[in-house]
Amino acid sequence: MLIGVVGLNGAGKDTVAHYLVKKYAFSHKDFGQAIRAELMVLGKNPLDRNEMVLLANERRQKFGFNYWAKRLLDGYTLDKNLVLTSIRNPAEVDEIKAKGGVLIEVFADINVRFARTVERVKKDSNAHGDIGSFEEFKSKEERELKSTDPSKQQLLKCISSAKYRVNNNGSVGQLEEELEGVLNKIKGRT
Repeated sequence: MLIGVVGLNGAGKDTVAHYLVKKYAFSHKDFGQAIRAELMVLGKNPLDRNEMVLLANERRQKFGFNYWAKRLLDGYTLDKNLVLTSIRNPAEVDEIKAKGGVLIEVFADINVRFARTVERVKKDSNAHGDIGSFEEFKSKEERELKSTDPSKQQLLKCISSAKYRVNNNGSVGQLEEELEGVLNKIKGRT
């Protein structure tokens, strides 16, 4: 089974992926981690969100809008369970769907997401998320929501492609319960 997890920063995409890995032995590949790894090879700051966006867009322009998805899906076969997180471009969504994947949106209120992001960075100085003020967080997010440039981030289009949605404004247990309901629906479709 192939699952793509979409959502805004701090919504809980990785929390969903970790649950699938732990409970159902999924493999997990993160678009953001692939970009950060490439930044490290280039000697750039892998924790700087602006650097990540620039590199991701540059690679899409140079190698195709589905570049990152093709990289992460290389070698994937239908008999494997794989969850992909941090999908940012509609061409990446299309590549996942072409491989038989389904998309799940993780939703959380912006105040909840900001607090989670701040907490993540406070706990681990190597954690991704170069947050500052709430206004900066909101401003960066707004730049990533939509674009007419097909190589850039278009989170709203990606989110609108999700067939399922889980709410993550509550506890991890509540998220897991909602996710189980979605997984039952997905399994029922085959």
